[in-house]
Amino acid sequence: MQLRKVLTLVFSLLVIISIAQPETYSVKSKKAIKLLKEGQMNYERRNGEAALEFALKALKKEPNFIEAHILVAYVHMAKNNVELAIPSLEKAIAINPDFFPHIKLDLGEMYYKVQRYADARTLLYDYARNNRPKARQMTKAKFLIASCEFSIKAIANPLDFKPENLGPKINSEFKDYLPVLSVDQGTLIFTRTIPSQRGPKGQEDFYASFQENGEWGQAFNIGRPINTEMNEGGHTLTPDGQAMIFTICDYYGEYGKGRNGYGSCDLFVSMLEDGRWSNAKNLGPKINSNKHDAQPSMSSDGRTVYFSSTRSGGFGKNDIYTSTLTTRGWSIPRNIGDKINTPGREEGVYIHPDNKTLYFTSTGHPGLGKSDIYVSRREADGSWGIPKNLGYPINTGEDEFDFAVDAIGEYAYITSDREGGFGNWDIYKFKMPEILKPTPVTYMAGKTYNAKTKARLSADFELIDLVTEEKVVQSQSNKNGEFLVCLPTGRDYALNVAKEGFLFYSESFRLKKNKSLEPTHKDVPLQ
Repeated sequence: MQLRKVLTLVFSLLVIISIAQPETYSVKSKKAIKLLKEGQMNYERRNGEAALEFALKALKKEPNFIEAHILVAYVHMAKNNVELAIPSLEKAIAINPDFFPHIKLDLGEMYYKVQRYADARTLLYDYARNNRPKARQMTKAKFLIASCEFSIKAIANPLDFKPENLGPKINSEFKDYLPVLSVDQGTLIFTRTIPSQRGPKGQEDFYASFQENGEWGQAFNIGRPINTEMNEGGHTLTPDGQAMIFTICDYYGEYGKGRNGYGSCDLFVSMLEDGRWSNAKNLGPKINSNKHDAQPSMSSDGRTVYFSSTRSGGFGKNDIYTSTLTTRGWSIPRNIGDKINTPGREEGVYIHPDNKTLYFTSTGHPGLGKSDIYVSRREADGSWGIPKNLGYPINTGEDEFDFAVDAIGEYAYITSDREGGFGNWDIYKFKMPEILKPTPVTYMAGKTYNAKTKARLSADFELIDLVTEEKVVQSQSNKNGEFLVCLPTGRDYALNVAKEGFLFYSESFRLKKNKSLEPTHKDVPLQ
């Protein structure tokens, strides 16, 4: 829709110029000009078929009618028929490259979309150097040139990438996407769009699978109370698996059924209580806006959530925000800045359990086309570094999105519509290239209990990195005394546990590096 608005605006200017100054037409045939005007008027009325018919008639009378070639191209562009638009723009430029020089920008973008990167770069260089584009057009041209240069280099230096479809037990004939893996790698929860009588978009539900002997079991609908007739999708789990934050979208205006929202999509939370998920609860107006808030990702300490939002005040169409859980509830979301967010769309955010490697999808950073996946590393001052495109062929000229990496950084999970799948979108996994890996993370699990009676207790605990003196985790064991936390391997830690009426407990230990994700078990007896 945005592309159509832009093209309509551009062509409207051509219409005004043509009508006000008939001597500026590229041909003199009154019959051809009349046919063009009929085509222009139909284009303005969104009648593309009629516009195309009149433009082609004009070209029969005047094959070198530049304006008619442009109209043919724009009709195809409005329908996203890029391959059909390119020949008409090429003909218009070949007849006279200086008559409407700004269509070089349009043709350069079309070349980029069909992965003709070298052709796009050459044409866009010529446009930027010789045609004095205005600031907005120059910005776009520079972005496309940077994307083409990156793409040419990336394709010449491909990564070792062997995606493996997760198979028919996970993937279906429908859209399967947004995979999230539990910290122990034993559970996979993802979103599936299934047919619905409520509308053509279908219905989003959560499905889960358990891993046994290295193989994923048959995926199943996780059922109520999380899945309903509403659209549920895009979720994140706390490391201990005791809470799930997810997205509910009001596609059909039915929030009145007990799940009142603030915008088109909101973030909700459900707690695991005695083996059952609780009814979903809206995270409230501090986090949710009157816009689209979706696709959360939880940090390894279970206290910071990242998500994508279209709320006002950002840098682009979708920006990534973060909110932290405090004693007063969730903080006001903070935009994570213009190193990550652009005038395009940033979404599909995933914070790795190492808490310093961020993966996300973007249309606003130089890439191979459509949406690409990027990685950013946390700097020493806590800010995010300049994003790095994951490279080819992880990214291609098509859409890549929904990226997640296991705790030890060995395998990544991605959604793709590539050929050879079971449905429109399938979930794949692949071995991570070394340069893209996060810091390996394992987990520590255990329980807090009364040393005398053996009764389990909920207690406050924290983990301190003994080298940096950084508080890595601050949390609380559940009512059954159980806890599970993610920790980078190969470091020395201090575990401190406190509960009113009991002596303070402190113990130092070292997490060994390992590739098997074997957890460290720590039971804490409180005196």
